[in-house]
Amino acid sequence: MRHLYVHIPFCRSRCAYCDFASEPIGAHLRAGRVEAYVDRLCAELRKRTDPAEPFETVYLGGGTPTVLPEGLLLPLVGHLAQLQAGAADPEFTIEANPGTVDERLLRELADAGVTRVSLGVQSFAPGLRAALGRRSGQGEIEDALRDLGAVVTGHRLREWNVDLVFGIPGQSWAEAAADVDAAVAAGPTHISLYDLTYTPAFAARVARTAAAGAFAEEYLPAAARRLEAAGYGRYEVSNFALPGHECRHNQAYWRGEDYLGVGAAAVSTVGNERRTNPVAVADYIAGRPPLVEVLSWRTRLWERAMLGLRTAEGVDESEVLPVLDQVACDRLLVQGCLQRGCGRLRLNPAFLDVSNTVISTLLAPPEES
Repeated sequence: MRHLYVHIPFCRSRCAYCDFASEPIGAHLRAGRVEAYVDRLCAELRKRTDPAEPFETVYLGGGTPTVLPEGLLLPLVGHLAQLQAGAADPEFTIEANPGTVDERLLRELADAGVTRVSLGVQSFAPGLRAALGRRSGQGEIEDALRDLGAVVTGHRLREWNVDLVFGIPGQSWAEAAADVDAAVAAGPTHISLYDLTYTPAFAARVARTAAAGAFAEEYLPAAARRLEAAGYGRYEVSNFALPGHECRHNQAYWRGEDYLGVGAAAVSTVGNERRTNPVAVADYIAGRPPLVEVLSWRTRLWERAMLGLRTAEGVDESEVLPVLDQVACDRLLVQGCLQRGCGRLRLNPAFLDVSNTVISTLLAPPEES
């Protein structure tokens, strides 16, 4: 096992658009459940990991891991870094939000073993952040970007990512372009640009109009071109990186590699077994068992093909042949939606923004394969 995901399901507050397993930390802190959660997490790590088999990548996600009290966060990071001891070139990512990190904490995280920080900005425009229910203030964003730049220079923390959301209700192209330009100006090695997903809760609060869908369809390609012109290669539908600075942990997911997940709501996929831990913090602390699902080899192959086709490197055509609709494949090649070369299939970069449509046409659903 080479890849480990660790979930911290706590945030300062829950954003309106968020569909991740997260809960406001305040009540849990007052009830002592945050410390109990970390204790349970460490127990699961001891049970399911082998120090003799170091992880190449560790991803500490959430939620917002950096809302943990430092007395819990730093020892946890140190423990996770020990699980990478002996790895040739370990990558250790931690997610953070503005207002939850400063230069001192970032240096301590780097000293403890973190090599990569992913900062959730979402938008540099206060009104657009308000539409998402984000609490981060403008000053907090500016401080976080300044502090990250200071720590990355001459320190072991060598990679950092800015997260942006595209297609926020009321967003204009000028605002979207300004967000991209501000992210580039900050100088991260990686930028993620996620098309806004309307979860049921968010859809109930903000109606998705035809204009919103048309906005994304019309302007997302232009935003991607803007990032590419700045030197950020589009190596996955929503992810852009300077050459050599791709997130290796996420690449493992997209390549269909096995990974271990620990914590509430965390998912592990090892061989043909998928384990999903209980979602609620209380259930996880109580030791409720995970949901275990046995996957057919066709399902694993379909997932590998579906995720791999979202990337610039594509998939090995001979490997995924059993889940391809060959007639559709030939048609998509003729239409120019797909490209074939060196034994691999990949989407034409011009069609990455409609990847879901192309992929659903190309792949036969696993239950029908």
